Amino acid sequence: MRNMGKIEECLKNLGYVIIWTKGSSMWPLFKEGKSRVQIVSCEGNAFRKGDIVLYRNIDDTLILHRILKAADEESFLVCGDHQWKEIEKIRKDEILGVVQGFYVKGSFVDDETLWYRVYKKIWNGNLTIRRCCLAFLRLSGIEKRCLK
Repeated sequence: MRNMGKIEECLKNLGYVIIWTKGSSMWPLFKEGKSRVQIVSCEGNAFRKGDIVLYRNIDDTLILHRILKAADEESFLVCGDHQWKEIEKIRKDEILGVVQGFYVKGSFVDDETLWYRVYKKIWNGNLTIRRCCLAFLRLSGIEKRCLK
């Protein structure tokens, strides 16, 4: 993600930031250049399975990935929605913010939106189901068309 300093500055000073997504690791939920997410500062937040968090990677890039589960009291296992085996372990102190919601065709979607709750339950419930869904999307050609 570009403008890393500005994103962190907004989170620190305003408590939130709205950014366009970049990359394909959170597809099919977020599409590069077409999805805007609202991220809030995570100070004092209790993170839950299914939350999408913003953290700084080892190579100093900012990453949005979903929490699969707590690894222990101080860390989580995270993975992008477009992945099923590239699971990373991150510490709580590496998390800069948590996605509060996102925009789809101009409408704001948050944890109270029914279709998103169903998506999270299915997509985050079992990585085997996710792998099968992604394989279907790949074989049907949908993935290729969407990621152009």
